[in-house]
Amino acid sequence: MSTAEQALPAHAAPAAGDSASAIRSRRLLLISVLLAAAGIGLLALYLHRFETEVSGGDRVQLLAVIKPVPRGTVLTNDMLGIREVPVSYVEQRAVKAAELGKVRGVRTALDLDPQDSLLWTDLAIAVEDRDLSSLVQPGNRAFTIETQRSGASGHELIRPGDYVDVLATFADRSSSTGPRATRVLLQRVLVLAVGNETQRQAFQGNDKATAARRGSNLTLSLKLDEAQLVAEASQEGDLSVVVRGVSDPTVLEGLPDVTPHNLVEAANNANRRRNTQNTTNSTMPVRIGSDGR
Repeated sequence: MSTAEQALPAHAAPAAGDSASAIRSRRLLLISVLLAAAGIGLLALYLHRFETEVSGGDRVQLLAVIKPVPRGTVLTNDMLGIREVPVSYVEQRAVKAAELGKVRGVRTALDLDPQDSLLWTDLAIAVEDRDLSSLVQPGNRAFTIETQRSGASGHELIRPGDYVDVLATFADRSSSTGPRATRVLLQRVLVLAVGNETQRQAFQGNDKATAARRGSNLTLSLKLDEAQLVAEASQEGDLSVVVRGVSDPTVLEGLPDVTPHNLVEAANNANRRRNTQNTTNSTMPVRIGSDGR
């Protein structure tokens, strides 16, 4: 065997080692890429779930009115659209998009405005009176309060299915003079019943019997700890409610108590916030003169 022939295996051995090392490197690189991709996927999934929870949960498709619908009108497809709403903002009476076939051809019991969500209580359908317990949302309780006054000039404009903010006015026991203060207790609370009525249709008439059914009580849908708070506040002072829009999810934080001592300052702060909001929305406030114009 020649010297050249004997030297061939010596040159070939390092080449085989380099090839095996390159294969291992490629495998490690591939594993690293797969692990990085898995990490990015898990991070994206976490961010998506976090954003979903913060925004109110998964979206639910509900039916909404897209044009003015007078009372007694038969619903057709061209009057309704689909709106996606976070599940935590969906109330029990809302009509889901999948239930379109159940409401098409049904007459409305109320005047409906564009962008209103369609509720089962908006329809003129023959239903038996339901027990109050069947209206309570899971995890909530039905709590009845008696209010002294309301932002709707009494209860004549409040209906089951409306949302209200609850205020409490009570004496400050920490002071010897006991000045009164008004505090915002809860915001965006669902009204389950007004008086002894749970159906909006019961408030169509203006007779004395209808007024008697309204009563002076409101039944609210509250968490158990919220009911505890309202129960204590009702013992300490008077409760009031102000009506808000059904589709308004805004919850204001850090609102201070209003007392006779800081009434002027609180009014100035409220007007500044209103002016800021008007500027942001590019709307001009409506001014009414002393002559009513």
